[in-house]
Amino acid sequence: MTSRILRKSFLLVTAVLAFGLAAWGQCSNANVTGKYGFAGNGLDKNGKPISFLGYIKADGKGTFAGTETGSDDGTVFTNIPLTGTYSVNADCTGSGTSKLKGQKTINHFTLVVLSGGKNLQTLSTDAPNVQTGTAQTQGRVTCTLAGLKGTFGLETSGVFIGVGAVAFDGLFTLDGTGTVSGSESGSVAGTIFKGQSVSGTYTVASNCTGTFTVTVLGQTEHASFVVTNGGKGMLIVETDASTVVSGFGQQ
Repeated sequence: MTSRILRKSFLLVTAVLAFGLAAWGQCSNANVTGKYGFAGNGLDKNGKPISFLGYIKADGKGTFAGTETGSDDGTVFTNIPLTGTYSVNADCTGSGTSKLKGQKTINHFTLVVLSGGKNLQTLSTDAPNVQTGTAQTQGRVTCTLAGLKGTFGLETSGVFIGVGAVAFDGLFTLDGTGTVSGSESGSVAGTIFKGQSVSGTYTVASNCTGTFTVTVLGQTEHASFVVTNGGKGMLIVETDASTVVSGFGQQ
């Protein structure tokens, strides 16, 4: 009896190990297919803060195209066309390149494929940049005002150039017609505010990128976002001059 149990246990362990070995190392370019929202931040080649986000559509064969919005040391750029390439290894690591329209420099990055391609992690490999990023599939989502509706927890952080480090946390309700309401708390260079009302508007484009224009503490602020996770998530970057602030939202 003991011998049969041991043999069965051995066969079970062998089967599990074989399955694990077969499942591991099966990535390819085909894992990176479809529509993604992406975001990244860190320091640019001059050691200045940078934040960016955008939308891409990957063909599963090693090329992608989309748009990018961001802030490089407080200089804002919006909806710049983006093209690139990628190569995924069997072990789910990889590398790629990207180039913004009008930019002479080609950017290089490494990547790691997660969750079968639903999420990607990236790292800039252009010295002396210090930048990391993430990409998330958009999933099934209707890219209209009515399609993006609900209450999101939003969290962002970064710097106001000439002021100092900032961090914000809030609850925004999108009503499906273009109106935003909610509340926000934050720290601006260490000065705290809590539970301040937020009001404003939002727009959504056909590629599931969009904009916020909101007022808090009597000040109007602007941001861009890209929708992810079937409409339940978003990546955010502020688009006011002299700000480098980014974060995420989640229902």
